[in-house]
Amino acid sequence: MRTRTFATLFALTAALGLSACDKKEDKPADKKAEAKKTDEKADAKTDVKADDAKADGGEAAADGGEPAADGGGEPAAAGPVELAKLGLKGDAPAGTNVSDAIVGEGQMVQGPNLMLTVEEASDTRPKTEEDATKEADMYTPKNLKTEKLEDGWAMTFDNEGSMGANFFVQVRREIGGKAYWCETTASSAEQQTAALDFCKSLKQ
Repeated sequence: MRTRTFATLFALTAALGLSACDKKEDKPADKKAEAKKTDEKADAKTDVKADDAKADGGEAAADGGEPAADGGGEPAAAGPVELAKLGLKGDAPAGTNVSDAIVGEGQMVQGPNLMLTVEEASDTRPKTEEDATKEADMYTPKNLKTEKLEDGWAMTFDNEGSMGANFFVQVRREIGGKAYWCETTASSAEQQTAALDFCKSLKQ
């Protein structure tokens, strides 16, 4: 009888031990399963956020394009630009801007291969080609050329300075009963030609 009782107790103890082992083994598996589910949920949320971000980014890019077009836009086409302070206009390349001169009461014109100033001619400015040629002597000019215009004259020359070659343009014109002085000191022959063309195009 006692032998059967011990056998029964032993069997129950073994069964309980196996059950406990199974439960211990199940816990890590359950934790792994739960961790996997958590990761899947996190991935799903990340994907949704990524999709939302892409959608927002697309809209932002589309929205950002409009201000760029409004703000920068295409440069103005080539043609007359207005020198409002002087009541004059001149033919200039696309993208040319007009602003106040750094010195004096004139206006500065800046554009592709173009930079010059225009002002009402003061008493200190040369009135004739001869006067201008004499003043140019101080620069040891080369390739000096003068041109008579219907309402004035134009002179160009170049020299070699400490910073390299300089290309000068000086134009005096009578427009609408006033004398105007248009000039530049450029760094290339192309800029010199562009400035000369602009000065000769001035009109009311």
